[in-house]
Amino acid sequence: MVADADALRQCMVEGLARRGELDQRWRAAFTEVPRHEFIPELVWRHDREADSHCDLVPLRRCDDEQDWLERAYADAPVNTQVDDGHPAGEGGCGFEVTSSASMPGVVAEMLAALEAEPGMRVLEIGTGTGYNAALLAHRLGAGNVVSVEVDPVVAEHARQALAATGLSAVTVVTGDGAQGYLPLAPYDRVISTVAVAEVPHAWVAQTRPEGLVLTPWGSPYHPGGLLALTVRGDATATGRIIGPASFMWLRTQRIPRYITDRIVRRDDTVTVSTTDLHPWYVAGDVNAATAIGLRVPRCEKLYHPDSSDTGTLYLVDQWSRSWGTLQITTEAPYEVRQSGQRKLWDEVDTAYRWWVDVGEPTVDAWRFTIAPNGQQVELCTPAAVPTR
Repeated sequence: MVADADALRQCMVEGLARRGELDQRWRAAFTEVPRHEFIPELVWRHDREADSHCDLVPLRRCDDEQDWLERAYADAPVNTQVDDGHPAGEGGCGFEVTSSASMPGVVAEMLAALEAEPGMRVLEIGTGTGYNAALLAHRLGAGNVVSVEVDPVVAEHARQALAATGLSAVTVVTGDGAQGYLPLAPYDRVISTVAVAEVPHAWVAQTRPEGLVLTPWGSPYHPGGLLALTVRGDATATGRIIGPASFMWLRTQRIPRYITDRIVRRDDTVTVSTTDLHPWYVAGDVNAATAIGLRVPRCEKLYHPDSSDTGTLYLVDQWSRSWGTLQITTEAPYEVRQSGQRKLWDEVDTAYRWWVDVGEPTVDAWRFTIAPNGQQVELCTPAAVPTR
């Protein structure tokens, strides 16, 4: 027997509230907006045991209604598109997730952080399924919500889902979210459901003074966190990271998924050394990783465990095809292998030691300024950390 959608939605809402993730001002929206009405009939799940690199396996609602519906109301993301709509593998299997419905807990926390009130005008970057836009519309009024989606197929699905749930007054624009949407500006709030390394100034320029821009921010090295920026009257915005967040990238800033063994090749010329610094300190500490990501550009990290306490940390610059590996064993020293024009471990090690020397600043100690000439990130003294 297929579970009842209303019962699953109520269970989702109660779970969010119990965990403290749901602001009471948004409870009615989460209770009344049917999330499953926004999830496409075809989604993808990860098959960790797949032989192929295309390990995203299609799941059709008609094939397993129960599984599909439970995924729609689980506190987990739902993969709704792979490979920009053209699955790379056999049988519709995909290599890279290119659109998803974010996990409800993250959605709820972002909406609370947006500090939006009924009647405010909001620009959303990254419509996706349309569910987040529907929640905004429920509380703020559908005519106050503008959402931009780069993929025309995804955008059309969202329009249809919004119309089917009585929210056709939401404006869904097919276009490049990095440009915002000038014709209906200014906005009181801008919320991005895609991550950026560089915040587009268009988002700031299209927001009223004292308005808020809220976006996931990150670097190739580390997802970073949720960045809240207050817009000033001089077309600039300043702010800081206020919490964790990990999202897919704005398409124009996307960092493609790569296949490790096509970059880390056994026949490459390598330099071998050792370190006494356990890799966890550079990869597992979010405060250190944020600083390293800011100081070591175009470097990604990936950990492959061998057991509970051993494995390999990979450092990869897929643009220059430089790489480094650290073999994690039960005790130091740890073997370091590096190849390519960049010595990535040396760069990461130097950045980590700089972070230690300046007092191990936390993620909220970085001040972001977005101006017409670009983005600036600087380390603040504790007294200078901006707040709202």
